[in-house]
Amino acid sequence: MVQFKIKKIREKLKHMDKNQTNESHSNIEPRHGQAHESSSNPDQKDLFTDTSKKTIKITTKHGVNISIIISLIIIAALCALIIKVVLSIDVKTLLLAAGEDLQKDSSNHTNFLILGTGGGKHDGADLTDTMMVASLNQEKGTLSVISIPRDLYVKDSLLPSSKINEIYFNAKKYFNSEVEGLNYLQKKVEEIANLKIQYYIKIDFSGFVKIIDTLGGIDIDVPEAIYDPYYPKEGTIYYETFSISKGPHHLDGTTALKYARSRETSSDFDRSSRQQQIIYAIKDKALQTKTFLDQDKLKGLLSAVKDNMVTNMKVRELLTLGAIASNYSKDKIINRLIHDDPVQCGGFLYTPQKEFYGGIFVLIPAGGDNYIQEYIDLSINNPEAFKENAKIQILNGTKKSGVAAETKQVLKRFCFNIVRFGNGQSKELTKTTIYYKMLPLPKENPDDETKYYKPYTVDALKKLIPMASESTTFPQKYIDEGYDKNSDIILELGSDYVDSDSFWEDPFYALYSVIYSPKKATTATQTTPGTQNGTAQPGTSASTTAQ
Repeated sequence: MVQFKIKKIREKLKHMDKNQTNESHSNIEPRHGQAHESSSNPDQKDLFTDTSKKTIKITTKHGVNISIIISLIIIAALCALIIKVVLSIDVKTLLLAAGEDLQKDSSNHTNFLILGTGGGKHDGADLTDTMMVASLNQEKGTLSVISIPRDLYVKDSLLPSSKINEIYFNAKKYFNSEVEGLNYLQKKVEEIANLKIQYYIKIDFSGFVKIIDTLGGIDIDVPEAIYDPYYPKEGTIYYETFSISKGPHHLDGTTALKYARSRETSSDFDRSSRQQQIIYAIKDKALQTKTFLDQDKLKGLLSAVKDNMVTNMKVRELLTLGAIASNYSKDKIINRLIHDDPVQCGGFLYTPQKEFYGGIFVLIPAGGDNYIQEYIDLSINNPEAFKENAKIQILNGTKKSGVAAETKQVLKRFCFNIVRFGNGQSKELTKTTIYYKMLPLPKENPDDETKYYKPYTVDALKKLIPMASESTTFPQKYIDEGYDKNSDIILELGSDYVDSDSFWEDPFYALYSVIYSPKKATTATQTTPGTQNGTAQPGTSASTTAQ
């Protein structure tokens, strides 16, 4: 459209130049004694010539050349057109034009460490109250966000072992550098997640409040009412009550901060979910066109970012990030939490006895970091599988009891949709097989022909069970039992997986003895596998017991 308009303007200008040239030639005054060639009758008055003489008089009373007036008119018309074109271009186009490509890893992902700190001069100003890993893939158009709990315990050989929210505080103090402190924390998160992170972004509470207030507040749909009588009162050692009802709310910056931080009467699981919810609300509000056309809002946002945010991103990279952010609606985003509820998606952590950790409350991985690393890898590299949410049935085809139930617990923790588990038709099965239906692709029009695709969930399952074979033909016995009607996928476990070192045991089975028999557990974990930095941690045994 823009190119078409520019072309039309050029054609008009060309036509004007041509007319002006013809007019100049046809209005040249004849030399003295010569008649006009265009006049066949010398006595006939040439109205065109007389009019032209007045029109092309070299200067007006004020000495303004008429060609300058014409030029100004043309320039004004062009300016009006440019303004109209600019206003029709969306914010994304403008930002991309000024931006610079983001760095990527070998899988075409750009990974971010997003941190929230208290800021200011009070105690705990440099504790990372909020920590998320965000990974976007511009080719697939997907974004995965994983919240890391502040109480996750991290072993360290250089600095004191501590909760993960203290690492930046300790590193900044040790290196006497904010940047070095952030770089050190970034390395630690890379080790925990087994993920290369290109960028970090840290913002303090003051900047958080200022950004939301500058935007005019954000709109949040509160899933559950909150009543927290123990919310820390700013600048004091006392508490105040924070409460909010279920349903839609328009929040200012201060209220949004309380909504994000409240934790005494809810879990860290809920808290992390609320923080992700607020980030998306800020993104949606900030990318509205009217925000970018409001000079006061832009100045306020720039001030909040300048005074309260630290990042290793260049300005042009930030512009690109702002441009592509509009591509990621909720249906393209995977939200993930790492927490301590073992029956829920992401529940890979548990609370050990405080006596083993200096009397403080911490969370540690059940079974070691490899469970968390696989969880993060699936969330980032196989997001389509979890959006698909295919229904899975697990059947045990071996003599080993309880493996279908155990596998169900583990796969649910990895966020797969398990609808049923039980015994298979044989107990002598050697080969693990994934039976699946081809799933229908969404239609653009109801009359379109239905097309089918292989479920993304199959490839995600094979990352955990690589020896599994595939088949689109369900065994007849399972069809007779009606399993194919209730499931999209049947995972039939064979001895090649169940009896191998690749079997994903449920570490929470072994934790029962740790939690209820600490003395016995301490002895049993002297050589516990899967621990951090080679040091055994209580209760992280990867061994399992039968149901």
